[in-house]
Amino acid sequence: MTKGLLRPDQVAEWLGMSPSWVYGNKHRIGFVQIGTAVRFERSAVERYAESCKRGPQPEVRDTWESQSDTGKKGTGGWSQKRTTVTDINERLRGIERGSARRASTQRSARQS
Repeated sequence: MTKGLLRPDQVAEWLGMSPSWVYGNKHRIGFVQIGTAVRFERSAVERYAESCKRGPQPEVRDTWESQSDTGKKGTGGWSQKRTTVTDINERLRGIERGSARRASTQRSARQS
């Protein structure tokens, strides 16, 4: 590639992408528009490629924390208590009992 501004097809070849991908992502890369021509500075393409690098990251914390452990404190409806299988089963039994009561109430109303 030559010095100066790069054409979209040159950037596409460099990044291993299609020219249409380069046009679609020109705002992420950073571009220069001269009239209707779109051009890219080499340094902007290098910065973009560097920002896309993924790899081993330094370990920030030793333990993982589930979102259920990080509930809001105070009001707002969030509880610090963990929901257990037993809690869920009790709630389901309550729902079943409620629907059974409604059904028996409707039957007795029809019989009257």
